[in-house]
Amino acid sequence: MGRGFLLGTVLGIPIRIDYSWILIALLITVSMAFGFGQDFPYLGTPALVSLGLTAAMLLFGSVLAHELSHAVVARRNRVGIRGITLFVFGGAAEMIDEPPTARAELKIAAAGPAMSLFLSALFFGFYRAGLGAAPLPFVALAETLAGLNLLLVAFNLVPGFPLDGGRVLRALLWGIWGKLAAATRVSAAVGSLFGGMIIVMGVMWIVAYGNFIGGLWFVFIGIFLRNAAGTSYQQLLVRRALAGVCARDLMSRDVTVVPQEMSLAEAVDSVILPTGLSELPVVDHGRFVGMLELASIRTRDSSTWATLTAGDVMSREALADALCPDDEAVKVLAVLGSRERILPVVDGGVLLGIVTRRDVLRRLQIRLELGS
Repeated sequence: MGRGFLLGTVLGIPIRIDYSWILIALLITVSMAFGFGQDFPYLGTPALVSLGLTAAMLLFGSVLAHELSHAVVARRNRVGIRGITLFVFGGAAEMIDEPPTARAELKIAAAGPAMSLFLSALFFGFYRAGLGAAPLPFVALAETLAGLNLLLVAFNLVPGFPLDGGRVLRALLWGIWGKLAAATRVSAAVGSLFGGMIIVMGVMWIVAYGNFIGGLWFVFIGIFLRNAAGTSYQQLLVRRALAGVCARDLMSRDVTVVPQEMSLAEAVDSVILPTGLSELPVVDHGRFVGMLELASIRTRDSSTWATLTAGDVMSREALADALCPDDEAVKVLAVLGSRERILPVVDGGVLLGIVTRRDVLRRLQIRLELGS
């Protein structure tokens, strides 16, 4: 998953759309409209596009409901959820922590397929009820969505991590062996094997049937599954290596700050230029109030720097991402994401230090080298 945008929140869970999802939404809309056009040639282009778009949006809602089921059950089992991201291959509920028990893992994994199975039955019910009572295109739309949700269940129940079936396999092995790492390693290996099989199937699809687009799509899915399986196991190793480490252990206490009443001209001349820092915490009598960023200063004309203060230009978004000293390192890494940024560590509003991605990775490297 790459870049995207925040769509909104559902039940307090942020929903993000990766830009790659827009591609698949367009492809689904076009393919659905083409399929309906073959079945109902008397419909005009606007009606076919509307049907295709409706099918794409309802499928989007089905995938979102699938992932929300995972997230809700995860929360009930004391597993933090960073958010849900919809991308080209479907969606993912991003869990901050590992489930506490094998039973919790089983419940979380089974929630998504159960929701998709329910939706398939619901759309099939609409299909049966609409036969002879509703226009045929709407009946066909319900039948299509029933089949797609059933296909979603079948694909996700393949016993390869990180698919839902792989998580079920991990839960069962975890319950039998009592070892999360070993169960994850085996289920990830199965997921990698399954991804390899899909790649081979895609190549055969191209060579034997000459279907380049369909075969290439299978190859991409296989590569994604292999990478996801390996990454999932690595994430477990990272979580275990950082167990017991919290933000106070990672933070730098020697922090260069600027008072909120300091002018931009003074901040640039006396702090930014001498230190080379492009992001600085802003404080008011020791209390963290925001972050002064070089990018924000550049948006202001230099002739105004003498009259504008750090408090006038600072970003207050960092207040929402401020860490507590006892926040676990895994949470810190999740909040940092892949961006190079500074996170303040605050206790009672007072700035204690800052944490960067480099701080977390340095501690991780040391613990891994020591075999911790």
